[in-house]
Amino acid sequence: MIKLFSFIAFELLVVLLLVFLNKKYFNYRLSNFLIASISAFIFYISIIIMVFIIRYIIQKDLHSFDLNGDEFFTGAERTPELEKALRNSANDTGLTLAPITGIIFSLIYFIIILIPLNKFNKNKYKSTN
Repeated sequence: MIKLFSFIAFELLVVLLLVFLNKKYFNYRLSNFLIASISAFIFYISIIIMVFIIRYIIQKDLHSFDLNGDEFFTGAERTPELEKALRNSANDTGLTLAPITGIIFSLIYFIIILIPLNKFNKNKYKSTN
């Protein structure tokens, strides 16, 4: 659960950083659409990077049971822990489909970010006119 909150905090910091950079260095030249697009792209890349990390951890765990280094599990290497690691390795459909589901979640994230950005900018421009 803490990892999820860390991920959400990171993504919100990305949006705040982009808004700050837009104000400070780009003089509001970046559109809300572009800010939300960049944020959604970073969100998608973050998902893909997490998938690679999780796959690496699963493979590392699986290879820790290969005592003689031949990449086959024989006799003494077959333990209940190995069977559990093999199940974890085989049941990674979520990791396999992550690029596709990542696109869907990135689009949802894009919309969630774009709506408040548009609302904020409308209020800001109304108060300056």
